[in-house]
Amino acid sequence: MLAKIHGPMLKLEVLNTAFKGKQFRFKDGLLVGSGPTCQIRAQHQEMQEVHARFYLEALKPMVEIACKEAHLFINGRDVVRSELRHNDELVVGPLKFKVIHENHVSSGNIRIDQLIDNLEKQTDGEIYDFAKEDLFYRTTKEPSLRSNIAFVIPSRDKFIDQAQVFLSRLVKGSGMEEEKSDAFMTCAKELILNAHRHGHKFDETKKITLRYQDRGDRISLVVIDEGPGFDHKSVIDAMKRKDAAQAARERYMAGGFGGLGFKLITQLADELVYNESGNQVTATVLKKSAS
Repeated sequence: MLAKIHGPMLKLEVLNTAFKGKQFRFKDGLLVGSGPTCQIRAQHQEMQEVHARFYLEALKPMVEIACKEAHLFINGRDVVRSELRHNDELVVGPLKFKVIHENHVSSGNIRIDQLIDNLEKQTDGEIYDFAKEDLFYRTTKEPSLRSNIAFVIPSRDKFIDQAQVFLSRLVKGSGMEEEKSDAFMTCAKELILNAHRHGHKFDETKKITLRYQDRGDRISLVVIDEGPGFDHKSVIDAMKRKDAAQAARERYMAGGFGGLGFKLITQLADELVYNESGNQVTATVLKKSAS
């Protein structure tokens, strides 16, 4: 009988990706994951085949993880299951949702998709210019930016150093363990320098885009350069087969750079993901060491 009960008038609004603004109506048995049985699907390394399940329990709208490998965040907390409430923000793998109860949206209000578009233009999707705006002050004024911010810096030593100081300040306020904080900042430094030295070949006319995100139990940093990329798979495979010094010497003799830095990053990051071309990388570090 429970499956026949119509749930509360809840909708899940997508807050990120190319489907930002799309709405899914809550229903008993709604599945999110990468597999064919899921009504909401996303192909991503962080998404399990069936990642999360929405259901009704005593007429209450609920969500829970669908397997032990999955992580589900409700308003920044890593949970196994939770009741859903208006304005809750969910993170399911790479997807972000906001819970909206239709009774809270009057017909005279601006349409939700228009509101989402406006938010994207103003804050959510904004990429700040680090060279032109004081982001140290802005993150003090707007606390939400301390956990999710994207900015671009000129590919120059001065701004690279300043960006590292800025990231360090964000990490210190995140509750990350000191050892893990050091690991994250080492990864950030190496990846940003790689973008400048190897991606841009020290070309100071190019820019580096950084996306910082506090995801509850972990912090991620995306580093994007304007270079052509590189064969990251071969380099990382070489790190696994050889010692770092040997790999670094071979890359140098072949006219390339790196080796020691790549080895360090692969050891310190809990997750390291490159795009196909190699000019975008996402490094993720857990806030606490595994017990």
